[in-house]
Amino acid sequence: MKKTAIIIVLAAISFAAHAQTEKVAIKTSAICEMCKATLERDMAFEKGVKSSTLDMDTKVLTVEYNNTKTSADKIRKRITMVGYHADSLARDPKAYEKLPDCCKDGAHADEE
Repeated sequence: MKKTAIIIVLAAISFAAHAQTEKVAIKTSAICEMCKATLERDMAFEKGVKSSTLDMDTKVLTVEYNNTKTSADKIRKRITMVGYHADSLARDPKAYEKLPDCCKDGAHADEE
């Protein structure tokens, strides 16, 4: 009986850990390698984020995260607070001003 209970508990923990991981792909306004470094570094500080990768060709940030600790909407909001658009959410203007010059160009001004 004890072995059965232990097996059930371990199976439940394993299933719960697997079910908590999700991925989201978010279109950003990133334009250069500095943007890539900034976004990927910042995502490491978002609670629950396991990994993030920005594809420079598509400008899509793919984030793997624990859905019990954060959500896709919180991740999008975090991206805007770094200074970038995130899907349909507009970037925070103050954060944008703090970005390096190479992360700002005429294309960004047209997006405002």
